[in-house]
Amino acid sequence: MTDEATPVSPATDPHVYGGPPARSPRTVGRDLLAAGVLAVVLTALGFPAAMLWQIVTPRVEFVVVDGGWLAVETYPDGYVEGDLMFAGIGLVLGIAAAVFAWSAMRERRGPILLLGLVIGSIASQVVAWKIGANEWQQFWDAVERAPAGVHMFRPPSVLFVELDPGAAWDALRVGHLTTALDSLQLGALAVMALAATFTYTVCAGWSRRPSLRTDAPE
Repeated sequence: MTDEATPVSPATDPHVYGGPPARSPRTVGRDLLAAGVLAVVLTALGFPAAMLWQIVTPRVEFVVVDGGWLAVETYPDGYVEGDLMFAGIGLVLGIAAAVFAWSAMRERRGPILLLGLVIGSIASQVVAWKIGANEWQQFWDAVERAPAGVHMFRPPSVLFVELDPGAAWDALRVGHLTTALDSLQLGALAVMALAATFTYTVCAGWSRRPSLRTDAPE
């Protein structure tokens, strides 16, 4: 009498089925919490990032004249260096944030954590951009009040961005999708998120585990 082998379903045998194991609602909840915490931390990082941007970016010198103002240099590089420095800081922070999330949050690796990484990265650069816009407005207010002959230095600003959620919502309400998208052009504000996504994806591509997590079997 011979023993017949019991058939094994490829979906239940871990040696046959190579995909990641199903995650319980509790695990998904913890993933969402971790992603939310990561997004909040990255958003708060926008404040020191804005300060660093203001410090390292060369400023354009203006002189106040009767009825307006004039740039001391004819074609100052500072007009574009604000965007370049902002994008460069975002690039470095995006890579660092992805490496940190991958290394320090090993048990929560996956698409949900990546979503928190992207949201937090965009929010971080939006915060830095808003702080810069506030400095920009204060500068022009000071220019209007300054007497003729006073030299002032313009703070950096992000020029290549068009972000107005209110205008985008108003356009969507009347069915103007193209106009809405024109009001949501992130420009340099997307650099950190793109760098973080690329770095995190590269880390995932080198992982030996189907679930990406250290608690999963080899």
